[in-house]
Amino acid sequence: MKKILASFTFFLFTFTGLWAQDDTFNKYDRQGQLAKDSTNVEVLVIPTNPELYNSFFDREMMEVNNISFYTLRDTILMTLSQKVAQAIRDTLACSVLPESQTGYTEDMAFVYESISYSYELVPQPVEEVTTINKWKKKIKKSDPQEEQKKGTYMQEGQIMTNQETRPRYTNIKITNPDFLYVLNKKYHANQFVFINKFEMEISTNITQVDIQSDNYPREIRVHYTVVDSSGVEVTSGLIVRNSSSYDNQLEYLFNESLTQIGVEITNKFVQ
Repeated sequence: MKKILASFTFFLFTFTGLWAQDDTFNKYDRQGQLAKDSTNVEVLVIPTNPELYNSFFDREMMEVNNISFYTLRDTILMTLSQKVAQAIRDTLACSVLPESQTGYTEDMAFVYESISYSYELVPQPVEEVTTINKWKKKIKKSDPQEEQKKGTYMQEGQIMTNQETRPRYTNIKITNPDFLYVLNKKYHANQFVFINKFEMEISTNITQVDIQSDNYPREIRVHYTVVDSSGVEVTSGLIVRNSSSYDNQLEYLFNESLTQIGVEITNKFVQ
């Protein structure tokens, strides 16, 4: 509770300072609080909570790059956010949330404690209305066969199971919109991209032979949500990319996989 109050005090302090006549700061402020008012953007990217980082390949990558687990994790998560911001910046003014780069964990604790997580089905893409799609809908209406329910349920005294084929992803809900209001006033951002979860695991469709030969794709999964300044969801989903099991160098991960993921997230909401 003390940590939440301390973090809220920090955000409240920065908010009240917005109305001052000059840009001066109290000399006793932490260096991390000296974010410049010149950071005037339309979109802010908010990095993943480190607790939602999951990678099967950490040991190999730590050895090849000669770094600790925490350095590896934090570097990957921050670079991912920077790659997303970089892609958005081609169209809209964008930055990674300055508080996430201060090194003071209590600053971001307030952000992470202002959201909740849910495990949801990946949204189905909006089907483009074409002549063919219109005919498909007419055929479906004329077909008396109803679509089967998903999951396990009782039907005519029998236990029926119909598995859901769509993947699930980690989504967020804003439980305390005050921090979005503060960030909107401070940085003028009207959209916020949350990188909810990062995973890098063995692909589920490989064989035991592939594993024994150490020749199989890594599956990188990035869960994200975009909300506006009032906390209303703009879009959300899951980006999945494959990378070779041999690619332990961070340079390749950053310049290829994370760069492309940033572009794919950007394409979901930037027109």
